[in-house]
Amino acid sequence: MGFQSPLSLCPSSPCPPSTASVRTEGPGGRHGWGVVPALPVIALVLCVAPTVSAQTAEDRSGAESRQLESVTVRARRSVAERFFAAGSMVIVDRQDIEQMGADSIGDALRQLPGVQVTGGGNGNLEIRMRGLDPSATRILIDGEQLGGARQGSQLPLDQLPADMIERIEVLRAPTAQYAGATGGTINIVLRQASVKRETHVRLTNQRVWGQDALQGFFSRTGPLSAPPVDLVQSGTKADALTPDAAPSRPPEPWTYLVTGSVYDRLTGSNGQRDTVVTGLNPARSQSDETQRNRNAEWFLVPRISGRLGPVDQLNIRSVLLGNHVNGRFDSAGTGSDSSGATSSRIVDQSASERSFFQLRGDWTRRLSGSRLETSLSGQANREKIERHREQTLASTLGSTLTPSDFLDDRRERAWTLSTKLSGTEDALLWMGGAEAEDRRLNVDTAYGGSLSPTLPFALGARIRRQALWAQNEWELPARTTLTAGLRLENVETMSDYAGLSATDRRRFLQPSLHVRTPIDPQLQLRFNLARVSRNPALLDLLDRRVPSQGVNAPNNPDLAGNPLLRPESSLTLDAGLERQLGTQGQTGLNLFVRQISDVVARRVTDGGTLRWTQRPENVGNATAWGVEGDVKTALGWPGALDWGRDWTVSANASLLQSRMTSGDSLGQRIPGQARYLASLNIARPTPKMAGWYGGSALSLTGPADLNSAPGSSGRDRASLSLDAHIGQVVADMGYWRLTVYNLSNARRVRERSDTDASGRVYTEQSSLRWTPRIFLTLGTRF
Repeated sequence: MGFQSPLSLCPSSPCPPSTASVRTEGPGGRHGWGVVPALPVIALVLCVAPTVSAQTAEDRSGAESRQLESVTVRARRSVAERFFAAGSMVIVDRQDIEQMGADSIGDALRQLPGVQVTGGGNGNLEIRMRGLDPSATRILIDGEQLGGARQGSQLPLDQLPADMIERIEVLRAPTAQYAGATGGTINIVLRQASVKRETHVRLTNQRVWGQDALQGFFSRTGPLSAPPVDLVQSGTKADALTPDAAPSRPPEPWTYLVTGSVYDRLTGSNGQRDTVVTGLNPARSQSDETQRNRNAEWFLVPRISGRLGPVDQLNIRSVLLGNHVNGRFDSAGTGSDSSGATSSRIVDQSASERSFFQLRGDWTRRLSGSRLETSLSGQANREKIERHREQTLASTLGSTLTPSDFLDDRRERAWTLSTKLSGTEDALLWMGGAEAEDRRLNVDTAYGGSLSPTLPFALGARIRRQALWAQNEWELPARTTLTAGLRLENVETMSDYAGLSATDRRRFLQPSLHVRTPIDPQLQLRFNLARVSRNPALLDLLDRRVPSQGVNAPNNPDLAGNPLLRPESSLTLDAGLERQLGTQGQTGLNLFVRQISDVVARRVTDGGTLRWTQRPENVGNATAWGVEGDVKTALGWPGALDWGRDWTVSANASLLQSRMTSGDSLGQRIPGQARYLASLNIARPTPKMAGWYGGSALSLTGPADLNSAPGSSGRDRASLSLDAHIGQVVADMGYWRLTVYNLSNARRVRERSDTDASGRVYTEQSSLRWTPRIFLTLGTRF
């Protein structure tokens, strides 16, 4: 049994790099990460850092360089893709994920430049770019938006194992091809089928709060029929093979990939809350809160790839998911009001069931000098939520028990059709395409007990979108590449609420311009200018309220939608320097500016209903800007001690700023935007055959203002988290890995001051703490 790296097809020991033919102006490429979270150091690296590769373009004689029209560069795919991408992009491939020590999608996303990832007590991930609202960041899986994400999360698979990820693409500047977002777009590309037979099995146990939860993962890939010998030896991916092979080459087999997981996961948090109410009927209370959830989930992702003929290839993929969650929220508090001492106890028990199904087909046809790619996808998601709550309040006047119930049944359906035609003969790329999407969500909701009891009522929201786009590249003097694109998009949003319906139809014309100018073979200047818009999420259009767990307060409000929410649009500008550090390292410094219209922010008000509610609203126009730096390289520089040569260090840092230029918060920062972000990761990659590996990741998120409405102010304090892992590969057997999340026992602290409709002022400080979690994994690959 031969063992390979459990996290990568390209292990830490030297593996055959991809071969790319590029212009002499920019051989190689790079992929960005930082050495320390400090922008001045990153800027210095851009200007003076030596390359780490054994050979660079400067090593060749001047006469040879002048004679060559092109050179062959041996570099990793992600390195080359970032350096020669039309727009500002960061690529994280399998080898990068291995070097990070990432075990899940959340681990990988936390270490990406300019990306802020926070977790909720229910296990969801909240992802932000440029510190903007989570809805300003678009998350794609294989270039497509998947439904089924819970409230407050952008992913239907929040615990996607890193073993399922082929690469992650972070698009920091919009292009014509992708329907962009104000913050940016993250495209997660899943593993593809391979002609090389391989089986991967692993078992993980999670330990937290004195409880255990088991998780199992399985993947199997290979040919459906006997593959050619040369393909088996190379391990070439089926979707990367060219149809123009020599006549003597054996026909390529159909391949398959089956990936599945069954697991329990324990999630939750410990919290404290201190609230002071001044004005009419002053009061004060303190409470301790605990949230505990057990998630039982399974998912299956089968893929089949093959050729229908010499010029046609077909890929069929499906995603099936089932999930059941049992949760309990406990709050115990003491305090006082105008009548004397008080005490409270809240028990909120919840259960939810979710199912998700997607079927997608991708057809590729090779034409003379071009390639036609067409995708058709359909998906369905359903989630049923039941919650029962009992609240006991005691004072000198007596004790009362108040029960309440909440029922929610969500059904989402969507289909998408897209096609793209792109050139394949010229190094200067041209492409164009069309897209159509129809996505609808229906919800049946009922409240009972103290929550304004109602009969079940139905709500619905729908988004229909059609788009045409085109993009082309030209070569200008000084070895400059100009990429211009244009995207025309029609968007129609519809929502039903309170017996009424609202329809909004808009047409967006989104031009984009990208310029890349090499300064020398390892350094280039990049400039991007574009207009982009983003559509509201379906859940944000539903005019219904999801009750908060525990004491309803400004820091713990109900969640509601807004059927009149308008799309957000912005004019974007990005400029930066990028330097490759050999064939394995890279660094970049990027400046961005956003002129945003109809900014969407989450406002918290009581609305005269005696319950605090958070609702997305268009709060005005704003300007956001900042600078981001990232670098990734080997820890051992030439001449360094041998112990450091196997280690990699990556870091990124962002300084963010914004100002509201209209609306109620004129002159203030965009609500929720962090002032700075930084991360530092040092790791020894997983060895190919045998040996130790490990590393640690440090993430820092700066404070953020919460001035979302008149009479409301507050701040999220800075937070820091530290994760670490260690493991060993045992030759011809497998591997083990021990991971500890949140070694720093970090907590999130929020301070607010809010005024209700009667003039009472609520001053509140709350903190949530995710205790350290331990994961022990045993696995093998054969």
